[in-house]
Amino acid sequence: MGKEGVDEPSYSFNVLFLKRFYRLQRIFFPGLCSMNVGLFVLLLLTSALEQILAYYVGLIAGLFLKVLGEKDWDGFLAAGWKNMLLIIGISLTKSSRVLSTRILIVGWRQTLGHVLHKLYLSNNNYYRLNVLEGNLDNPDQRMTSDVSSLIESYSSIISSLVLTPFTIAYYTYDAYSRAGWIGPTGMFGLFIVSTTINKLLMKPVVRITAEREKKEGNFRFKHLQVRCNAESLAFYGSANFELNKINSKLSDLCSIQQKLYYRNFAIDVSVDLFSYLGAIASYLVISVPIFSGHYDSLSGAELSQKISENSFVCMYLIYQLTQLVQITGTVAGMAGSTHRVCELIEELIRHQRSQEHEESPYTEDSTEPIVQVDRSCHRESPSANEVSFSESDVLIEFSGFGLCPPSSQTDNPQTLIRHLNLQIIRGRNLLLTGPSSAGKSSLLRTIRGLWTPTQGKIYINRLIAREFFFLPQKPFFTNGTLREQVNYPMLVVPEIITEVQNKEILDLLDMTGLAGLVERCGGLDEEPAWNWYDVLSPGEQQRLAFTRLFFHQPVLAVLDEATSAVSTDVEEILYKHCVENRITLLSVGHRSSLRQFHHQVLHLTGVDGGWTLEDVSEESGENLEL
Repeated sequence: MGKEGVDEPSYSFNVLFLKRFYRLQRIFFPGLCSMNVGLFVLLLLTSALEQILAYYVGLIAGLFLKVLGEKDWDGFLAAGWKNMLLIIGISLTKSSRVLSTRILIVGWRQTLGHVLHKLYLSNNNYYRLNVLEGNLDNPDQRMTSDVSSLIESYSSIISSLVLTPFTIAYYTYDAYSRAGWIGPTGMFGLFIVSTTINKLLMKPVVRITAEREKKEGNFRFKHLQVRCNAESLAFYGSANFELNKINSKLSDLCSIQQKLYYRNFAIDVSVDLFSYLGAIASYLVISVPIFSGHYDSLSGAELSQKISENSFVCMYLIYQLTQLVQITGTVAGMAGSTHRVCELIEELIRHQRSQEHEESPYTEDSTEPIVQVDRSCHRESPSANEVSFSESDVLIEFSGFGLCPPSSQTDNPQTLIRHLNLQIIRGRNLLLTGPSSAGKSSLLRTIRGLWTPTQGKIYINRLIAREFFFLPQKPFFTNGTLREQVNYPMLVVPEIITEVQNKEILDLLDMTGLAGLVERCGGLDEEPAWNWYDVLSPGEQQRLAFTRLFFHQPVLAVLDEATSAVSTDVEEILYKHCVENRITLLSVGHRSSLRQFHHQVLHLTGVDGGWTLEDVSEESGENLEL
């Protein structure tokens, strides 16, 4: 959901919509040889063939009137067979056009989805968008419902947008040749009036449609919030409170939806009115040459055929013009979705480009960086709090490091850390302590590259920068099998699974006290039907996260209160295993029992960025000698 106070964008059918809609075409059709282009060509061919067959089907009625008027039995049989063949042909063609459209919808959805997902999940854009800024409401809604609405609407009009101008041109010429200038002139006059009226009625619908999409996202988010925090709500007993909140979101959604329907009512009346007027106008046009004596030389049967054919041509011309009028209603709804989806793309591209000018802890090439990967981590003169080690043993170094929260980097920023000089050495574990909001997790965010320091530098040894493993207080579990949870964030490759690997995973699960989880899941490779967060207790979640850590065997493990939900005896087992496997630890925690597994303690005071660094006594760190 978006942050409060963010200016609401103005959505309308304007030049900005046309520009954004044009840019989407480059995503929908990435190249001339792409599958989407082939499907689009097939859609145009089937649509064009359908129009040709529809023309001849429309003339059949006139042919029947002629042969019936002349009592021509052979002509009647021929007309019947011709009609049957045309009906079979147009039925197959129309079904092929519908199938082509549906396959194209799938292609567009996949292509646009891949583009959005790549942008969203690159360079921590999802974190910036949802946590740091929040300029856009409901990114998930925009990538799901808004994309679906946009593509469904576009697919319903794309063939008409391309072919209708050509069919209008042909039927205009045909109407002129049959009824003179008054035929097409009358039809176009009716179209111009209807289009002008519909354009005026359509303008507010675009904005209201976008607002409805936003309210829909807020409503869904509230339900998701209840689902993800069901146990906490049950403990609070706050069902009635949340009932009021959910009903409030529902009321907001229904209110804007009703408003949209009221606005659409005027458009529907206008479209239907001009559609029926078109049918009447076609007969008014045909009456002119009839009453002027232009067809006096024809017999009654021939006149009936001529009236039927002229009526069909004029009515089909007005139908094609009406198609353009009806498209306006579809475009009105599509414009809101287009604005919302393109806003998301533009924001993600902006973040992507800003990343090119910002340094992260994993950037190897830089000039005067704030945060960088250092090729040697060599410093000329270590400070009093630093111990000299070989260059390859220095994992991370802070030099004159200072940090403020991104939201408070103003004239009077809240300083979390000031002038920190520290080395994290391979094999020397560091415990990070301090009161709440002192900056412990914020320091980890900076190491991970989510935040940037406000002063000083961070040097990260590039040789092992990819071998850092972060364990947050609340682990993340994706949908998938137990093996996938342990292997995360690496993909499981079935071809390289061995019995040795299976035994390793089972041994690690047994060591962390989760041996029974294999049976509950139905095996390592059976995806359970339940949600991991709903079934596993917080302690089990943290133990499974440690199983993941031990499986990957990183050089450095960054643990953000990763044992807060387990008992001290389980915590001791987990930390001892880290020490035994020579995993260097950077831990955030409050329990005094953690000191025995660390060599140093960095304490953040929480007052004006203050900090202290002390060595752990040999008695306290006896477990480090395992």
